[in-house]
Amino acid sequence: MSQVSVVSGGGRGIGRAVALALGAAGHPVCVNDTGVALDGSAPDPATAERCAEEIRAAGGRALALDVDARTPKAAEQLVARVAEWAGHPPTVLVHAAGTLRDAMAHKASADDWAEVLGSHLSVGVELTRAMLPDVRAGGYGRIVYLGGAAGLVGSVGQAAYATAKAALFGLTRAVALELASRDVCVNYVAPFAHTRMTEAIPPVTEQLREYLRHAPRATPADVAPFVAWLCSPSAAGVSGQVFGARGAEVSIWSQPRPVAAVVDTSGWDAAGLDAVARPALEPHLVPLESEFDLFGGPPLAVERSSGDQP
Repeated sequence: MSQVSVVSGGGRGIGRAVALALGAAGHPVCVNDTGVALDGSAPDPATAERCAEEIRAAGGRALALDVDARTPKAAEQLVARVAEWAGHPPTVLVHAAGTLRDAMAHKASADDWAEVLGSHLSVGVELTRAMLPDVRAGGYGRIVYLGGAAGLVGSVGQAAYATAKAALFGLTRAVALELASRDVCVNYVAPFAHTRMTEAIPPVTEQLREYLRHAPRATPADVAPFVAWLCSPSAAGVSGQVFGARGAEVSIWSQPRPVAAVVDTSGWDAAGLDAVARPALEPHLVPLESEFDLFGGPPLAVERSSGDQP
């Protein structure tokens, strides 16, 4: 089967590490990256080419594009260009692109919301839509959305980012269900690695300062093997899942399911909700915790020899 890959945001950070891993595995890889700064400004078309050249230098096959794929036309043109170059439509999508404009929900401007939702969500949606007709027809595909813990548990000062990542979780489940009868696997990975995004996180608490002090122990190269595995035929049957990857650790996350219920066949009113429903449901309320509260400590480092490079 053909393993033609598209990696959005493939020029830097985790996207770059994944593109290099897919290239090393023998995939023809399209590295798509507009090369923008973290806030979406100052595009650098050479960003994608630098990663593509690394893949070629290692003996792989790579195409560099700098397409802003948040519109249907742009995404369709990208997919057509990849199919023409590779001789086969792309069957693997790793969506790692995204910008960051941190602000509290009420302080982020409309432009901030539009930029962050566009780069994370719209690009993921449009590339998925553009690829799915060929993937469905061929009966094989792999899609990995690089989400984030913020999209699953929230994050103070990152309302737009958390919203976009949460929407990608919904997209993961919907597309996985729609394609469950085919060998098409769609998964969500919440990675943690030391990138320019983590460098931009303000250390506003002692807990966060300590956590970020250890962040360099978790590198993009640590995340890449797991994502590349999810993109391989070996991951058949693994779909609709939420995984975490940080340093030497990979994890699977629980997903929303009913955990308790209370019934009043006569119909609920405020008094009944206060007297019966709240006491029954309150023990199951989910704490308001951030991703930094969920883990028992800093990421575990991957042991490397002195000659290894992350």
